[in-house]
This record gives sequence, structure tokens and C-alpha cells, in this order.
Amino acid sequence: MHAIIQSTPAWHLRASITPIRGDQHHLMVTSFVPTARRPQEHVRWQAQLSVDELRSLRDIIDKALVQAG
Repeated sequence: MHAIIQSTPAWHLRASITPIRGDQHHLMVTSFVPTARRPQEHVRWQAQLSVDELRSLRDIIDKALVQAG
């Protein structure tokens, strides 16, 4: 499962979550610059997270969105 988080003609930021085993998932944030001399995806951040850790991440994002208004 993946989603483009931010996109302009010169920049794409994508997040993907892939089940590994049990309750473990691989979360990866990548960037892509299509106008680069040699366009390729670059890993910006990645981690192996449990379902509970993913829920904690979701909760902090939800709280930030509520505060933003």
C-alpha cells in the first residue's frame, strides 16, 4: 500500500507500508525528482514497525491535524 504525500512537477514524496510478518510492517518514505539528470527514487526514512507503533504514529498525526484546525 502506498500514497503520494506531496507532489509538484519537480518533486514527489511517497509513503509505503508493506506487511512483513505477524504484526510487523515496513514503513518507507521516499522522494523522487522526475526532472533530475538521472531520476531515481531515494529512501528518506524507513523503519520496521508493529501495528501498535503504526497506531501511535497515526494518533500523533491525527492530534496535529486537530490542533491545526
